[in-house]
Amino acid sequence: MLKRFFLSGNAFVFLIAITLLIGCRKGGGLAYPAITDAGMPGGKDSIWVGDNLSIHPAIYERENVSYRWFVNGNISGTDSVLVFSPKEPGTYKIDFKSINAVGDDNFTYEVFVWGKYQHGIFLVNEGWLGTDNGSVNFYRYGRDTIEQMVYKKENPGKELGASTQSGVVFNGKLYLVSKQGPLVVTDAQTLKETGRITTLPADGRAFVGIDNNNGLISTADGIYKLNLSSLIVGNKVNGVNGETGSLKKEGNYIFAISQADGLVAFDQNSFDIKLTIPGMTQGLAKTADGKLWVAGGDLLYSINPATLDTVSITLPFSLGDPWFAWNEGTLTASTKENAVYIGKTEPWGAGGTEIYKYIPANPSSLSAPIATLPENQEFYGAGIRYNPTNDELVVTAVQSGWGQNYKYNSLYFYSPGGTLKKTVKYEYLYFPALPIFN
Repeated sequence: MLKRFFLSGNAFVFLIAITLLIGCRKGGGLAYPAITDAGMPGGKDSIWVGDNLSIHPAIYERENVSYRWFVNGNISGTDSVLVFSPKEPGTYKIDFKSINAVGDDNFTYEVFVWGKYQHGIFLVNEGWLGTDNGSVNFYRYGRDTIEQMVYKKENPGKELGASTQSGVVFNGKLYLVSKQGPLVVTDAQTLKETGRITTLPADGRAFVGIDNNNGLISTADGIYKLNLSSLIVGNKVNGVNGETGSLKKEGNYIFAISQADGLVAFDQNSFDIKLTIPGMTQGLAKTADGKLWVAGGDLLYSINPATLDTVSITLPFSLGDPWFAWNEGTLTASTKENAVYIGKTEPWGAGGTEIYKYIPANPSSLSAPIATLPENQEFYGAGIRYNPTNDELVVTAVQSGWGQNYKYNSLYFYSPGGTLKKTVKYEYLYFPALPIFN
């Protein structure tokens, strides 16, 4: 029986070329050094600063062949293999040429280089109060390990404050806020410290950037203006007093969670208060439709950040109160769909094992959790955050119990529907506070 094979145009041309080369070689002649395999699917790849990438194309003819490698137009090698070791992030064009007396062939690669701590998750830790100050670990996408104590590694001799509880990436900088001690600013790609405010007006809570030059910091005594260029703390914002936690800027408004007043929204220019919702203790998560979500007790609110219109629903359970030992809270939201996720904690705002998913206008979506943490595990710190990069939930947990149980940390990755995809375990008394996606 005669079998027929159908080839695409490119495959057919490639087959003819190889056939001609083989025929030439059998006849005793020298073939031109054709690149038969680029050694990299599609000629594209990505790595991190500090990594090495070995590029080894396959050449049909290697007798009396010379090689040339160019990186962004600069000669970088004359071997058949190039070990690419980038020192700076960015997109690199790598040209390869094989040459002999008969002819030559060439191929162009494109490699994207991530910053050393780009394209991953910062894991901000409270630290072991009285023993260790706060710390930062890093999870690199595609790997199954936690790089531990990376802030200390990149900044020898420097320390974060005690109980580092919050952080945010803004304009290429990572702002880290501790309950006691300095506000620390680092480069978000290298984690090298670029500045700090040693003493704040009161114990720190959270940071929000307004524009290139201005930001705000919440404290145990209200909110203060911050000059981002000079890192000088300015005047206190009028009308917001006492312990104040999470901050978020949307449109023309700044939204804050205050222990005394609940949700407070004020104009970013005049700082006049435009909205309050008493009893709100956590949130400021944004869904795909642009709505902000806050919660407190058994109430969940959506806020239109343009009009400040609100809609509330009653939860079938009560949330824990994160003001007992303040953290950012376990409410988070998808940016791909209109869905709000809630980690149900104990009354004191910690612990808990159940993850709920609320679909707006569908109260029955809260009838049961979409996921429960594995046995003997419980949330710690903010506990749960939605990662828009990979469309998944990232959960920080510790082993249930007290004392040395806290040294056993787990990072869980869940699908939007609640399926556990991956678990990464690591040990030390870190007391995780918050995942930050970079």
